[in-house]
Amino acid sequence: MASQSPNNHYVIYRHEKIGLLHILSLLAFRRSLANYNFVECSGDKHVDLKNVQVDMHTARTLLVQKFLSVISKQLMIFGRVIELLLNLISINGGTISLMWKALTGSIKIPNSKAANYRSIIALIDDRLNFYKSESGINNFSLIELREGRLYKEYSDLAMMASKVAYENAAYIKEAVTDHWKMHFVGFYSCWNKFLNNNTTQAFIFTDKAEDAKLIVLAFRGTEPFNARDWITDIDLSCLYMGKLGYVHIGFLKALGIQDETDCQKGFPKELDVKPDQPIAYYTLREELQSLLRKHKSAKIVITGHSLGGALATIFPTLLGMHDQNDVLESLLGVLTFGQPRVGDAGFRDYVNSLMGSSYYRMVYRFDIVPRVPLDIPRIAPFKHGGICMYYNGWYTRKVVEEVPAPNYFDKEYIAPEYANAWGDLIKAFFLGITQGKYFKEGIISLLYRAMGLIVPGVASHSPRDYVNARRLSKIVTKTLFYDKSLF
Repeated sequence: MASQSPNNHYVIYRHEKIGLLHILSLLAFRRSLANYNFVECSGDKHVDLKNVQVDMHTARTLLVQKFLSVISKQLMIFGRVIELLLNLISINGGTISLMWKALTGSIKIPNSKAANYRSIIALIDDRLNFYKSESGINNFSLIELREGRLYKEYSDLAMMASKVAYENAAYIKEAVTDHWKMHFVGFYSCWNKFLNNNTTQAFIFTDKAEDAKLIVLAFRGTEPFNARDWITDIDLSCLYMGKLGYVHIGFLKALGIQDETDCQKGFPKELDVKPDQPIAYYTLREELQSLLRKHKSAKIVITGHSLGGALATIFPTLLGMHDQNDVLESLLGVLTFGQPRVGDAGFRDYVNSLMGSSYYRMVYRFDIVPRVPLDIPRIAPFKHGGICMYYNGWYTRKVVEEVPAPNYFDKEYIAPEYANAWGDLIKAFFLGITQGKYFKEGIISLLYRAMGLIVPGVASHSPRDYVNARRLSKIVTKTLFYDKSLF
């Protein structure tokens, strides 16, 4: 992906147009992608693709996208039924209590917009409070930020915010105000013109209502039963964004791009936004600017898990593209958990220069999502940026340049991935004994972990492991400093 490309250079893979014959043709004949009608690209990208034979990674990616597209409705219905049944049991006090209430006609019906309704994420892990060790001291390392400032606890706060972002507005507000004793600013459900729906969710809170010192923006991530989200995560489509380099089109759509083939038309500096169709980037930017005018000394933390981490990474780069220095100068840091790749080497270099040691991304073991979209030379060379904190199965962390098995379909890591799934499942039975009741896992969490025995890497993507990783990782007494050699 050349860095001097004009602003309208792009390649888009239309997964809805992919047929089984296309996949078989790619696997059997290894033809150029430029020969297929499901690929749309600008002139230079057509030349690039015409000169490259498709590899197995690309064919597998397209096959998975097609499969997810076919089962999307069934998966959504299945997820809603599972969540409804589990919430029905939960709010009625358990299975036995539910049966008694059924006999007496006093069953409580779950309301998906109520504060006591939980998504599958919260059903797997319902912890809400910030963590204190038995000694009463927060069990976190110190991380050196730009301008010499140090902070504690933000990674735990960021992970909890990223986890809570999967819930409805009432649940989130209750978590912020009643459990965290902070100030809830707002929940935002934003418009995606390409999907013709409000598909991007985020929320903002501050440490206090007046004279706040901290503002947190958290994006919702990949919902487990939402095939569209998974299709987006693995998508290979990208658009040239000027000094930002090539950026993943699916994530740009989630933030509100208006033209998928031209960055200047897609993300103008200013945009008239309809009140009933809020656009994520512009709406959240305006909200942050308003908060900074009110809380003049406040600093901003942006966070997200999975797809939410991708949006948290791209958001400040759009601020940089539009010279929104008022927000950027107040940015304390970006912390992401299990985020997918979002751009090419040009984007990686830009985000590293923009945020430096203020951008940390956490990866737990063989989590599938940080290993997609695939890094495929000349076809889709996606790269990660930031400082990567990698956690192994015993929650030991280290800073790495690249995680093991950087591409999900790497054959040499199939055995370790399955071993990882078995190890995490077995370990989960004993965490409550070895680490205390706060880490005890219920049947729903254990069943979710068992999914990793079928599709390795899926269970490792659970926010639960990222919460555990931050809380059980060994205390680092020395401050971690930004080191350019990491990039």
